[in-house]
Amino acid sequence: MKKIIRIVVFALLVCLLIPVTACKRDEYVVPVLPEDYEVDPSGRIKVSTYLRSGKDSEIALDNWIKEYNDKYPKVKIRKEIISWSDFPVQVASGDIGDVYYSSDVDVYKYAIQYKAAMPLDAYVENLNIDITALYTSVYDLGCYNGLLYMVPSDISQTVYYTNTTLLEQEGLSLPPMDWTWDDLLEYCSRIRKENEDGTYSQTAIYIEGAQTCYFMPFFSGWGGKWVDSVNKKVNFVSDEKVLKGVGQIFELIDKGYASADNLRGEIAAKYKGLQYPQNYAFYPVILWQSRVTLWNMHEELGLKMDVSPVPKTPVLAVSGDVFGYIAYSKTKNPDAAATFSLFLLSQEGQVAFNNRVGGGIPCTKEGIESGIWRIPYEESEFRYDAFTVYPEAFIASWAECYVPPEIAEIINKYIATIIPEHYTNTRSYDNTLKALEQQCNETWAELYNEG
Repeated sequence: MKKIIRIVVFALLVCLLIPVTACKRDEYVVPVLPEDYEVDPSGRIKVSTYLRSGKDSEIALDNWIKEYNDKYPKVKIRKEIISWSDFPVQVASGDIGDVYYSSDVDVYKYAIQYKAAMPLDAYVENLNIDITALYTSVYDLGCYNGLLYMVPSDISQTVYYTNTTLLEQEGLSLPPMDWTWDDLLEYCSRIRKENEDGTYSQTAIYIEGAQTCYFMPFFSGWGGKWVDSVNKKVNFVSDEKVLKGVGQIFELIDKGYASADNLRGEIAAKYKGLQYPQNYAFYPVILWQSRVTLWNMHEELGLKMDVSPVPKTPVLAVSGDVFGYIAYSKTKNPDAAATFSLFLLSQEGQVAFNNRVGGGIPCTKEGIESGIWRIPYEESEFRYDAFTVYPEAFIASWAECYVPPEIAEIINKYIATIIPEHYTNTRSYDNTLKALEQQCNETWAELYNEG
């Protein structure tokens, strides 16, 4: 009898997940489990994943599978390793696992555009999962219109990887955990060294200037509200605080405090001789997995490295990424796909996935406090606390998490040019932001009217 009920419920799920022609594109029908439905996962599922940290990521996945099978032994799980670039193609074609890897930046695409993600709220309720164990900002990045599509597995927030050898040479200690933007400017002034010809032999910060993720904290850090999701518009110049925030990047560059990988013109010549990491003190990086690569890079050069939290801006905003897994909307085994994904919200699942080098920083409060993720270096030589000092200030790194993909595409295109255009006198950064705002708002208005 139970098997018959499960077959009927699955049929209902499949029917409910079929897009309704008359609906707007951002509407989605939610599967509902009967009140007395008993989740009883069994059978086979495939999990499609990407090895973000190479083979170490597969170890984290295997550990997660093992712990899940200890609880649900009737489910057989097969792994599929695919490249990051193949996910959109395989998801769109349906050639994807019952559960597949994703990040916050792709939730809208897979859930709403492709209709390839199963809302998991009915299972969350049925299994009595306590979602308050997660930080709200992290959980929300797996959602769209209030429905959970991606279960977060781990998070990563921006930190400043720090060349402690250079700091020591300048008589400076590691920045305190609660340092401010003004403190950063003081460090910068003491670190910068200028040659007789006006070029720099040493500076404080290296920025990947073509990436939206490195601009995101400046959009919000001085109190600005760059996106208005209610009125469907962006405010890059209309909100003076957003403009002021972005201006901080250019002030750093102009003062000789920061170089960017896409500098052009006369200012680029001033920074030309600098090499990372020898001639830089700080490198803002989002990915937690970067710590191993950067540690090895410093070590090979005979340099010591540690990590510092981002300095506090007037309104603290720390950009980061949320990674996780999605249950495929057309899975033939929804119970197993849902429970396997949602196992990541349990303490057992978080520990299993994140207590390996290939895992990440847990996305639950209890998981972070457990310290199981603090590897592979000793606490005495690596400040792990820098990664989690401001979890309540977590913001997404990418525009795709806040605006429709058509708008995000415009933002990413303009941000890639904002630094080189400014320093070749093609277009000042404020005029670039003005043009960006205008094009975004015109496009968004068209999308809204068409919807």
